[in-house]
Amino acid sequence: MVPQKLEVIDTTKTTVTLAWDKPLHDGGSRLTGYVIEASKAGTERWLKVVTLKPTVYEHTIISLNEGEQYLFRVRAQNQKGVSEPREIVTAVTVQDRKDKPSQPGEIEITSIFKDSITLEWERPESDGGKEILGYWVEYRQSGESTWKKCNKERIKDRQFTVGGLLEATEYEFRVFAENQTGLSRPRRTAMAVKTKLTCKQKYIVTFAVILLQFDNSVVISWKPPEDDGGVMITNYIIEKREAKEGAEWQLVSSSISGTTCRIVNLTENAGYYFRVSAQNMYGIMSWEDKCHHFKCPILCPLPPFYILTSAVTKDSCVVSWKPPASDGGAKIRTYYLEKREKKQNKWISVTTDEIRETVYSVKDLIEGLEYEFRVKCENLGGESEWSEVSQPVIPKSDVPIKAPHFKEELRNLNVKFQANATFVCKVTGHPKPIVKWYRQGKEIMPDGEKIKIQEFKGGYYQLVITNVTDDDATVYQVRATNQGGSVSGTASLDVEASFELNEREIVNYVRQVCSALEFLHSHSIGHFDIKPDNIIYFTRRSSVIKIWNTVVSVARISCGGAIRSQKGITVAKVKVAPIDIGPIAGQIKHNVAEEGGHAKYVCTIENYDESTQVTWYFGMRQLESNEKYEIKYEDGVATMYVKDVSKSDDGTYRCKVVNDYGEDSSYAELFVKGVREISEHYRCRTVRKVKRRVDTMRLLEHPPEFTLPLYNRTAYVGENVRFGVTITVHPEPRLTWYKSGQKIKPGDDDKKYTFESDKGLYQESLLSYEHYAASEEKVTAAERKSLEERTSHKAFKSTLPATILTKPRSITVSEGETARFSCDVDGEPAPTITWLRASQPIVSSRRFQVTRTQYKSTFEISSVQISDEGSYTVVVENSEGRQEAHFTLTIQRTKIPEKTITSPPRIKSPEPRVKSPDASGQHFVHPLCTVSDILTA
Repeated sequence: MVPQKLEVIDTTKTTVTLAWDKPLHDGGSRLTGYVIEASKAGTERWLKVVTLKPTVYEHTIISLNEGEQYLFRVRAQNQKGVSEPREIVTAVTVQDRKDKPSQPGEIEITSIFKDSITLEWERPESDGGKEILGYWVEYRQSGESTWKKCNKERIKDRQFTVGGLLEATEYEFRVFAENQTGLSRPRRTAMAVKTKLTCKQKYIVTFAVILLQFDNSVVISWKPPEDDGGVMITNYIIEKREAKEGAEWQLVSSSISGTTCRIVNLTENAGYYFRVSAQNMYGIMSWEDKCHHFKCPILCPLPPFYILTSAVTKDSCVVSWKPPASDGGAKIRTYYLEKREKKQNKWISVTTDEIRETVYSVKDLIEGLEYEFRVKCENLGGESEWSEVSQPVIPKSDVPIKAPHFKEELRNLNVKFQANATFVCKVTGHPKPIVKWYRQGKEIMPDGEKIKIQEFKGGYYQLVITNVTDDDATVYQVRATNQGGSVSGTASLDVEASFELNEREIVNYVRQVCSALEFLHSHSIGHFDIKPDNIIYFTRRSSVIKIWNTVVSVARISCGGAIRSQKGITVAKVKVAPIDIGPIAGQIKHNVAEEGGHAKYVCTIENYDESTQVTWYFGMRQLESNEKYEIKYEDGVATMYVKDVSKSDDGTYRCKVVNDYGEDSSYAELFVKGVREISEHYRCRTVRKVKRRVDTMRLLEHPPEFTLPLYNRTAYVGENVRFGVTITVHPEPRLTWYKSGQKIKPGDDDKKYTFESDKGLYQESLLSYEHYAASEEKVTAAERKSLEERTSHKAFKSTLPATILTKPRSITVSEGETARFSCDVDGEPAPTITWLRASQPIVSSRRFQVTRTQYKSTFEISSVQISDEGSYTVVVENSEGRQEAHFTLTIQRTKIPEKTITSPPRIKSPEPRVKSPDASGQHFVHPLCTVSDILTA
């Protein structure tokens, strides 16, 4: 039970600060404290300095003599006695430590112009024991990841003007201080600073302001242009853009004749940009620099919610929460997590580090005490209110900690347009990890319709995306976290568009194929057997054809190279003109490192140019070059060093390459010894391939579910009417159409009805719609255990009593799991849906979540308890009628072995004036007597 890693972390003229880690084991009895002892160098006399609590791992020893050398050691203490000491071998000299300076003081913006901004800042609080040589200033546009230097040489003054900036553009700045030891940590501006906009060109709209602001709308006003180009202004064009990364401009109106406009349907608490331009009979002004941009003020975000504690051990737990419902119009920069003992009023910060994710492992808790947690977040507009307090948790279970590990990893998916995409993984770890899903770095929040996140027994987790479109084609990530660490997996989703070509498009594509073949054959690049399945179309956004089975694209060998032999294609060396193509990130080797060591990653990039930029990520966090990470890029080779490796560095690293022609990424793993073993990683991957096919198919087998229901149709006599639904197809369901309760059989009347189906899309067409057809159409899909119905009433019936189409099913779950019920309804007008228990309505709270759409509602209970067991009722009601359904929840109790919990013994403070040994033989020192006095004596 010897303390671990004793080190000196700071010295001054009269003090020395020590830090250590707790022992690997407690010797069979709970630790009661630590004893620090000191000795003058050259002597063998050790004297006790202080006895500390078992939760303290750092202490500053004061009143030492400047210039003297001392030795220090620490012992662990339990109820049976004290351990062997952990000593510092090298004598420590009491003096001011020469180190890097602290970060500069706060930055102040003193002037702003259209192309320049002037900064001022305060001196660092500490110069590190050496003279400050100067300062460095860097800047970047808001939303960019790369910082650029402003000054080529160090500046002595604490003021600098950054020139060459763009008009009406937001910038961020940071300042470094430098001494002979090195650079300090940077001081950044608190928020982005925007350059001014000058108005000198014709047609410029000036003085645009926000007159009124409501929850979801604003009223803006502007002055006409000073110069209308000699022709009267006919109208103004208004556009809006949400103030978040990747948002695009959207047209609000192009027919505003006055100089005031109300913009509606805005998201409450979100930030927006607006721009106004003028138009006359000769055209519209250009968008480049003649529009007036202004932005709704950024608001503080709403507080996070749904705070949960899990994975409880004797001295730690995992706290998770959901991001705020509104970010206030700016990205959430960090979260703050605090804890307190339930009987105390004082809140204590859990960590001083930035928390960027919505899950955190809290350590160093005291066994037997009851803790509560709360969290808040911050954006550029400020900090949110504190969240609701979590349910109290008591650290008491003594279980071995095992870091999360993927037994089955995510796989890349390629699905058809409007089909369902299902990502599946299997995660193990102890305590049970918290699993979260991300899309392009942002946490995915399930809505029960488009996005579904599910958990199954055996550690299986599933993300389902229904009715996928081109917008869903991107990179997805899953991350599992517990006290042992975190692990993440990444997979991409590709969507194949399905469409038909008209005659003109076919001719256009054939011409392109012929031109491509003529070029390839004339340069002896290869001879290709053109078949329909060798030509593919990814999207209809472009009219340019893509030839698939050509082994490698011509661009890949544009600077000379060779085509590999594949499927009987001739091998030939070629040299053709350069062709614009996106960068290609080469494969990165995995790394294995010990704690305290370092890891090196190298990524070789093809098709790079002057515009190529490289960014490194650890999980979803972007990395910057600093003391921890050394990042370099030169001539198509990107290099990154991870220094002083710790257990928290274990995981997936990503190199992202971007230039004007596209982007690409490459991934690599870092295996830290004691967290994950690389041999285990590859061994599990080999076994996983056999299991996955069986388990995944089992997971995908679900009762049929309507992902797109029937909708009412209105038609004139003689028109054709088409009804369509989409249904989950795992496995393929059996479909039946009904009219007025009578089954419609395919083939009975082909002149009246036609039926179509394509992988989940089912359609029925009524040809030459007649007046007598005004009745009811119904479609059902039955498979094994489930029957779902959707009913569509045609235009001649405007009301329908509230009806429950799919009743909630009674289920049995284990204590601590999640229970989920859903209910599909119908009715005109749309009915209200109410969930009841003991005749009392259920509302959303910390453990109870009720979500509603127009014709569907979901009720979810997380971390179910014995008190949740019983009968529940769902009631649907509208002006035409009322219906209710009953269901039960049964809790399967978990047997927990009884364990006696003993309160930690209280350690009495020694009497301050006693110099004689106490009963245990320990000496206590008078508080006015310094360490140097004792050692001198």
